[in-house]
Amino acid sequence: MNAVWTLAGLTIKEAIRRRVFIASLFVALIFVLFAVIPFHFGRGVEGLDLQAIQERNAKILAWLGCGVIKFFASVIAVTLAAGAITAEVDRGVLSIVAPKPLPRASIYLGKWIGLLTLLAASVLIWSLILVSAIYIQTHVFFPRVFVGILATFLFPILFATLTLFFSSFATHALSAGLALIAAGIALAEDMLTGLALILNAPVLKTISQIVGYIVPLGKMNHWITRGLGNAGLDVSAMSSFGQKAVETSTADMVYILFYIAAALAAGLFIFQKRDL
Repeated sequence: MNAVWTLAGLTIKEAIRRRVFIASLFVALIFVLFAVIPFHFGRGVEGLDLQAIQERNAKILAWLGCGVIKFFASVIAVTLAAGAITAEVDRGVLSIVAPKPLPRASIYLGKWIGLLTLLAASVLIWSLILVSAIYIQTHVFFPRVFVGILATFLFPILFATLTLFFSSFATHALSAGLALIAAGIALAEDMLTGLALILNAPVLKTISQIVGYIVPLGKMNHWITRGLGNAGLDVSAMSSFGQKAVETSTADMVYILFYIAAALAAGLFIFQKRDL
């Protein structure tokens, strides 16, 4: 187990050497803008008192903030994980490390834990700034944002795990490309769901559900929506144009966790078999 933590530490040091923290600081500035730019979501909304408008604005800002976290954390996850295995194989780093009394499983798991630690640190910083920005803008403490952020962290976990799996057998560029293709497949779920509603086509709805199992980003979006108290627009969660969120279930979360575990196990298996 010590070897795992050692490799995790080396992964973190390598990411710091590559100035990854600059990207994290850039995203942090976006959340600072959330605090200083005036938002007036409540204008034109009749029948709401000041407190109701502030609570509504807090929910909207939380939804927007979780969307920003979801996007940038996933991008950073893909960027870091794409070269975690293949790039070091090409540079001959792993050919030096692997012959030592270090199980390959320790190398792979150490890199995975190191990546998640970096991502968790970034998300934590962004989240604290987001919570502060919401309070500055609305004077409302919105505790459900923490649940939404927790659900949002599933995105970088999945993309880091999936991209690391691709990196166990594909080149640096191809690993990143395959991760983007997976994201594109997941986005098709929303489009198919929208078309199914417009055209009243149950077949498209069925296809969208199948896509949701191939890459379960839609299921994770449902949990963000649920965590934030049905905030924002979750197209794949709508049962009608009335924006009624679909019921999330424990089975969905079990499937998401199983999906991540399966990708981790598959990448570990391939890494143990490949030539270094």
